[in-house]
Amino acid sequence: MKNLIFLCIASAIFIFSVISLNVAPTINGLVGKGKYKRNGDLDSTNYGWADYPCSYYSNLYNDNKDKSVSEGHWADQEDKDYHLDLVKEGKNNCLKKQAMIGLEYSSFNINVIFSFICAILGILLYSGNNIGKIVGLIGLGTGVIGFILTFIYIIYSGIIFNNDVVDKKYGILTGDDPYVDSYVSTKPDGAFLKYKDDKYVCIYYDKDNKDKLFRKYSEYGNWNLNYYHLDSKNKDDDFYKYSEISSTGKSGCTYDISGYKGKYLWDLCKNLEETKNEKYKIKDENGNKKGECDKIYLLPLSSSLPTTNEKRKLYNYWVTTIVFGCFIFVLDIGLAIFGFLIFKDSKGAPGAVPIK
Repeated sequence: MKNLIFLCIASAIFIFSVISLNVAPTINGLVGKGKYKRNGDLDSTNYGWADYPCSYYSNLYNDNKDKSVSEGHWADQEDKDYHLDLVKEGKNNCLKKQAMIGLEYSSFNINVIFSFICAILGILLYSGNNIGKIVGLIGLGTGVIGFILTFIYIIYSGIIFNNDVVDKKYGILTGDDPYVDSYVSTKPDGAFLKYKDDKYVCIYYDKDNKDKLFRKYSEYGNWNLNYYHLDSKNKDDDFYKYSEISSTGKSGCTYDISGYKGKYLWDLCKNLEETKNEKYKIKDENGNKKGECDKIYLLPLSSSLPTTNEKRKLYNYWVTTIVFGCFIFVLDIGLAIFGFLIFKDSKGAPGAVPIK
């Protein structure tokens, strides 16, 4: 029975690892890929995760940490500390992303190669060949190494997927806004404001943590960021709810803040916290009331609706990789356990053939 279970586990690891290799986000260039100019040179403003020199942040920090506030053109000591901390965060983020890339390649490739070997040896063992010691040792080693690499990969991948602000800039010493290219976080239904205590407030606003306000990769599956269609023929409730806010005629709960990113978005949310206002009304073309806006949704205007599922594809592939990665490292534990049991129970010299 142990031999059969060993064979099944090895086969499952091989299958799941092959699937993971075909959907892994950085291996397949869905995220972290640099952009190139027409002459083939790498665009220095769009380095890929693996291309960016993490030592840049160390050098930048060391060159500026001993400068006075006036030398570094900072507003005050607090401003200096903020920007130097941003540089240190940039180095950690750079190393974290490069570790994720290295682990993505190594963990899944090692699992594919050695689980395949274990599966072949498992077939031979199950067929009656006396190679238990060899199979057990290889299974134990493969399971332990595969578990360690895959488990660490899942940790790094999960942190980046859930916590990293998309397009946040770290190598900024003064002046520029690190969130200048970052968009607001939204709920899966597209909501970024909610009505609370007689006012609309940003759902993810936190005065002590700016990162919470801005979009993460884990939001890329939100339907409003990908292709969608509003039923203008039957004009259901969603058609009116997701219409643009207007003072006359048809009015819904959608507000276009495409021009609000970074500091402008932060200031908007901060001001909303201090301003009381009435709920917006949902109206049809004739001005008839059809409800109220408990939430305000971030959806592009009808002239710029998303026409691709690019973000959903990245989201689906990344989630699939994490899920199968979890299956793999659990199976690696099983492979190591049954490899040890087979090694322990095997008799005779390694590779010995039983005498008939």
